[in-house]
Amino acid sequence: MSFFVDERLINPKGDYRAVKPSAPLVFTLARIENLMLQVSFDPARMKGKIITNTSLVRKEHLLQTLNIFYDTIQSGLAVSPMIKIEDADERVMIKTACSLTIDGVLLKAGVPMRPKGGGIIEVVKREPTRFTEMLMYWATTIDPIDILTAQGLTDILGMIQTGSGRILGNLQEAPMLARERIEDVLEQMASAEFTGVLELGEPNMNVLGVSVERDRLGIALVGGTNLVAAARECGIEVEHESISDLTDISEMRHIETLI
Repeated sequence: MSFFVDERLINPKGDYRAVKPSAPLVFTLARIENLMLQVSFDPARMKGKIITNTSLVRKEHLLQTLNIFYDTIQSGLAVSPMIKIEDADERVMIKTACSLTIDGVLLKAGVPMRPKGGGIIEVVKREPTRFTEMLMYWATTIDPIDILTAQGLTDILGMIQTGSGRILGNLQEAPMLARERIEDVLEQMASAEFTGVLELGEPNMNVLGVSVERDRLGIALVGGTNLVAAARECGIEVEHESISDLTDISEMRHIETLI
């Protein structure tokens, strides 16, 4: 019996070299679920940790970026007005709320949420009509929102200025019997200025053109990365990572206090 030996495993002296195992692939859904389990945010007390996105901008562009973020938030295209700013040498790191925080709070309230995917949502006269593009969280190791943002498929400025455009959003599923509890939690989140629900679907019914599984309902949320997409549309260079980590809400400030 003969065996094939990869020559890359042998050094010039003919000895075998140990090969370090590479890091395993981690799909986006696994990362999301891991962070959802760690969300401790209590909207009534405004305490605990939320899921955040991370952006890096040059210091000279910070004020312009924050003003764009503010306009986007005021247009209802972001999850929360809470922001954290940190110095990062020649750049500034900005932490913003990720919409999947809402999933984490619902999970904490006993609702077994199932994040489905992220995509582009067409908006006409301030009414979300349908997903035009979607990538499923279980099928990619890169966050779908980051992929779609990099493709330049959004029209956040059009939405802000005319009421029609293309925004980032995501879709979740939940058991249909949990609707009342979901509505209660969403109301508590809204009281803490965590908003962004585009549509709370009916059991077994499509949400913005995307089907949901049997005996479940869908929830479409705005994407927290709409902030970054708007800044990029204005020509600002932003390095960004969605669903990056957790941040304690006590470390964040309302954007109105920063501009």
